[in-house]
Amino acid sequence: MPGKQKTEGEGGQGWLTTFGDMVTLLFTFFVLVYSFCSYQPGKWESAVHSIKGALAVIPGTKGNRVIPGGGTGPFPGHAGVIPLFADVGQLEETTRRPIRERAEEIKKAIEEQEGVEVQTTETGVLFRIQTPILFDLGKAAVKPSARDLLRTIAKIATREQAIVIISGHTCDLPISTLEFPSNWELSARRATNVLRILRSLTGEGVKFAALARAQYDPLVPNVNEEARRRNRRVEIEFDLRGGLPFAE
Repeated sequence: MPGKQKTEGEGGQGWLTTFGDMVTLLFTFFVLVYSFCSYQPGKWESAVHSIKGALAVIPGTKGNRVIPGGGTGPFPGHAGVIPLFADVGQLEETTRRPIRERAEEIKKAIEEQEGVEVQTTETGVLFRIQTPILFDLGKAAVKPSARDLLRTIAKIATREQAIVIISGHTCDLPISTLEFPSNWELSARRATNVLRILRSLTGEGVKFAALARAQYDPLVPNVNEEARRRNRRVEIEFDLRGGLPFAE
């Protein structure tokens, strides 16, 4: 009965394969259990953040930004992009309280500036500057008249050792020129031009990031010229926590 012997042989080989898989799985399980038993919070968090940073995956993000580095190209000194905002939901109250106090001091120092809206955030303070203060319509060169305002912001950033995130925003009106083929280029150039000026005025402890949002993050619907004027803006955010993934 050669057919029967062949079937028994195949069955024996299949049994050994299943047994080997089971032993491997049990070994993996016990290694995993042992790793949990020797859990050290500091090392675990460090490993997790290292992996996330390497993969550019940061929870709670809502955009991309240029990160500092030694790169070349249109924005020298900035070498790549990384998701913009880390999750702020896990901030402890002991961390929030000093941030709120510092943010309120910053707000008082600059809220008298006309055309500048200042608001506190979970992680610091946000300066919302209307476009006419900084630029002519459709242009990205910073007006000389805006230098005093930017100097004041730079002085505060240096004092606070803040991480400064600069976002360029436009309205929904299209632009198509040799310099700016779309609103993406216009908002990016505006943000980086403001960044360059602030960077030249601050100390070494201040870290910067730039973000182009074009027309895709309006404050209000672009239903008329007044609304469009409000949406054309540059936002300068101070993150007072420090230690974001791109910071050196």
